[in-house]
Amino acid sequence: MMKRNVALALALCLALAGPLLAHGGYTHVMGTVTAMDATHVEVKTRAGKVMSVKLSDGTKFIKSGKAAAASDMQVGERVVIDAKHRGADLEAAEVRLGAMEKSAK
Repeated sequence: MMKRNVALALALCLALAGPLLAHGGYTHVMGTVTAMDATHVEVKTRAGKVMSVKLSDGTKFIKSGKAAAASDMQVGERVVIDAKHRGADLEAAEVRLGAMEKSAK
């Protein structure tokens, strides 16, 4: 009985570890750019929460699968940001820029 419980607990841990490791330790911020400057970007998520993410010299920008620059980002643009926690702040490792999707009516 004890061996079975240990085996079930181990199987559960392994099953839950996959999705957690898939994120690579990054926090994903998805939404629309509401404000930005040279050091940070503010993103409004679908839930209506505004999140501030710091930008650094190491932040990579990607648009349409190609390298881009911070200057390519615009207010109103949809973004997906992979960020790491740095103390109380989020710091962007990668920002993927995308066109605003038109809603189907």
